[in-house]
Amino acid sequence: MAQLRSLYETTKALYDHVTVPMPKDGEARDTYIETVNELLERREHYMDGVRPPESEAETRIAREIIRLSKGIAKELESGKSLIQKDIRSHEQRKRAVQYENPYSGPTPDGVFVDSKK
Repeated sequence: MAQLRSLYETTKALYDHVTVPMPKDGEARDTYIETVNELLERREHYMDGVRPPESEAETRIAREIIRLSKGIAKELESGKSLIQKDIRSHEQRKRAVQYENPYSGPTPDGVFVDSKK
């Protein structure tokens, strides 16, 4: 029962964390993702030692864990798509800057430059 209770508390903490919108700026987003990873690892540790529920109370807790897990998966998927969107927009901006001014480099050989005014 203690292992199941710890799993529930960790799952609830993870659910509460991922339901908060992901920050837009880099430093806060990194902290957010690190917290998610830490909670996922802790949750995985508790899941390894869980046995099937033996009482009605354990069954209710297990059902709640399953419900929260579905919500967590949904939120993590939306966060993943948000990060992928940011990566694609960053790559597009990077390519756009690369081809912004093709004439900014040195002049090629054979170009006539008139020195008179």
